[in-house]
Amino acid sequence: MSKKNLVGLDIGSYYTKIVELEERKGVVVIKKAIKERTPDLITNPEEMDIDVMAEFLSSVFSQYKIKNKNAALALNSSFVITKTVNMPLVVDEEIEQAVMWEAEQYAPFGIEQVNVSYQIMNRDSEKNEMTVLIVLTKREIVNSYLNAVKKAKLNIRILDVDVFAMANAFSKNQTELDKKHNMIVDVGYNSTKIVFLKSGVPTFSRYVEFGFKSIIDDASAAFNMPSGEIEMLIESSSSDSKRDSIIAFINDKTERLYSQLQNSINFYESNVLDNYDDIDNIVFSGAFGVMFDYLKDSIPAELINKNVIRFNPFAVFSSQENIFEDVGLSTNSLYSIAVGLAVRGL
Repeated sequence: MSKKNLVGLDIGSYYTKIVELEERKGVVVIKKAIKERTPDLITNPEEMDIDVMAEFLSSVFSQYKIKNKNAALALNSSFVITKTVNMPLVVDEEIEQAVMWEAEQYAPFGIEQVNVSYQIMNRDSEKNEMTVLIVLTKREIVNSYLNAVKKAKLNIRILDVDVFAMANAFSKNQTELDKKHNMIVDVGYNSTKIVFLKSGVPTFSRYVEFGFKSIIDDASAAFNMPSGEIEMLIESSSSDSKRDSIIAFINDKTERLYSQLQNSINFYESNVLDNYDDIDNIVFSGAFGVMFDYLKDSIPAELINKNVIRFNPFAVFSSQENIFEDVGLSTNSLYSIAVGLAVRGL
């Protein structure tokens, strides 16, 4: 096994998704694609129980016989500050100092309390400037993850941000669409993450407090059914009157999401783009991807005038016979972030 291969760990507020990929003679193979219920005591990185996290990861790696201990892990974008800034072009030796000075302006607390990383997105010698993506995270959050993973006897090789991992997965799977102007929407259990990509480069990201849990809770109350039973009905392929009624109910409740998406597009076009440039594709992932076939007809006209698609993050990969999830099913869109992390090792 190549030492560069990474296991992608997406520790979500409901499911933890784990993906392991391997390149064999130029073909990328899915070795593992697993989802497990995330323990409640580790869903909030600011209040994470390190012992529970370590035990959970150790158990999952052991249960599914994951031998590769080198991992990439995603930080929740709600706990991360990202800024894309234009800065004067400087020599390589001075970049880190210039970035730290810029980052200090965005740190909500002292710069000594945050981890700062950056990536140079573009250098323009004619304008004598460079475009830099700066990422700030609370140091205590990073340390909590590192300590838990170390206790689980795993090695974190990369700490990424969920929206950028999602962008990585899209770029790997949609090489033609990646050249366009895309808006990727990942509807999670408690929140929705949005990232805009222009010619493969992340230009703006947004965190929206809209999650599938609120809709499930509303449906549970309306139909007098446990949330778990409703989730099982949604994920099943069977069709009956009760399931159809629940799907129709959920369709009505997605109006809040569409409003947030339109607000995000309006803000992006007004405040981020240098000039007006149409968004070509809206790409749905996460829980909305799972239900895309049932919800797409409820998308309002102002959004549907874009090319609206469901994202399959495994589209270009081959699968070996004994993976633990059938990634050909609609649930594959739940794995977008984990795939984006795993491809960092290829």
